Amino acid sequence: MKKIIPFLIMTFFLSCSNGDMSSKIAELEKAHAETPTTEIKKELLASYTTYLNELKDDANSYSQFAHKKALLEMDLNQYDNAGLTLTAAIQNHSTGTSSNENIGLLSSVLVNHVHASKLEGAIDAIKKLYPDPANAKSTFSPIITNLGEKMLDEKTGSWDRLKVRDFISLSRIQAGIVKNDDEVQKSLFNAANMSVATKNYDQALAIYDYVLTHPGDFSKVPTALFLKGFTYDEHLKNFDEARKYYTEFLEKHPEDGYAESVKASLKNLGKTAEEIIESFGKK
Repeated sequence: MKKIIPFLIMTFFLSCSNGDMSSKIAELEKAHAETPTTEIKKELLASYTTYLNELKDDANSYSQFAHKKALLEMDLNQYDNAGLTLTAAIQNHSTGTSSNENIGLLSSVLVNHVHASKLEGAIDAIKKLYPDPANAKSTFSPIITNLGEKMLDEKTGSWDRLKVRDFISLSRIQAGIVKNDDEVQKSLFNAANMSVATKNYDQALAIYDYVLTHPGDFSKVPTALFLKGFTYDEHLKNFDEARKYYTEFLEKHPEDGYAESVKASLKNLGKTAEEIIESFGKK
């Protein structure tokens, strides 16, 4: 009994400490929502850091507050710190209720910020958490599917840019870890389609280039080359680049199903709809 009493006292003081900190955080979050000054952000960030140290044995709360902390770090352009916060949460509390959101957010932090100039760096960072491709796919695919289903706000008819961002980033990382998989390849091309839909053409081109530079990992290399030419043609109106990639396509894949479409595109390259219609009338 004498041994139990000190333990109960310590538990009581810890619960009080947690309660005080959670109340302070609630007040700071309210102040931040009303007046998001840099000073308040930094104070809130420090409180999140302290609170996470107290939540090491609470997987659900830890993963939730790590997510909040990482978002605030991103808001303060502390992308390296955000990556570390999310990595620690995923490593130590993979079963936490915010783990899926943390994985999606981490992929975006790594792809778009920490390793923006080199996708392989982002892929390698996630590989340290999920070195086994089968485990990576079983973890990432449901998250990607869920993001895909919720990207479009049915009430407004507009895209949720944060879900789109995470959908694209995680699809790109998954494709770098899981090779020669039709489902993974489909997700990657869907990510390229979403990049086009949101007018992020450079990102779409980067996805096609990744496929083209890793031909042993994908079966739809010809499709990527065609879509690269099509993006330059239809969306960027860079007809010289479009001609270059259309021509390369016909040289490398003359029997592909897109070959006739590419021939037609080359013939009509740079023409207006009226000019194309007029050319039909002259036949």
